[in-house]
Amino acid sequence: MIRFNALHRSGVPGGNSSAGGDLLRRGVTLIEVILVVTLLAAMAALSYPSVDRMLIQLSMNEAVSPVRNHLAGSRIRALDAGLTWQFRFEPGGRRYLAVPYEFEEIDGDEQQEQDQIELLRRVSGQLPEGYSFTAADEAMSTTEALNELAVSGLSNESKLMETTWSSPVLFYSDGTASTASFDIVDEALRSRRLSVRALTGGVSVANPLAEVKR
Repeated sequence: MIRFNALHRSGVPGGNSSAGGDLLRRGVTLIEVILVVTLLAAMAALSYPSVDRMLIQLSMNEAVSPVRNHLAGSRIRALDAGLTWQFRFEPGGRRYLAVPYEFEEIDGDEQQEQDQIELLRRVSGQLPEGYSFTAADEAMSTTEALNELAVSGLSNESKLMETTWSSPVLFYSDGTASTASFDIVDEALRSRRLSVRALTGGVSVANPLAEVKR
């Protein structure tokens, strides 16, 4: 009888302790999961504005970089070909192009002139959806008709001739250029300003809002 009671007494506490330990471990694990999830949610909420800004910046860079490259490339083309080159954009639209400007500088008759023009590396392109061009100075706020010879032979020639174009940004064969500034703007009115310096023909990109804050 004494032996039975001893076994009975030793077994009951041991069983209760095991069950209580399992419940405690489960409770601690659940609390840990809740804490981790809460922490991750808080970190996501704090990092979202930074990630959002980064994505906006990347999208803007993708829109601006090709335009900047073709704008700067117009200076190189003018130097290489010994011709005045022009860059134009569609005010309020997405189209742009880089083509020769002064055709009198090309020797030969009309057919030879056209043949030589078609050998030159002319460029036409478009901004991504949601972006557009706008003039940033008085010189770029006017429009000017495009000479048909400039786009003759290009695959989208008819569409280019129907487009209303800005005044040309000119790049001369001596490396200089006409002073010009224009903006690339997204749907939220965020923008980047591209500027051309007359003396060097250099191209720069800036955030107009950042310049104002300075």
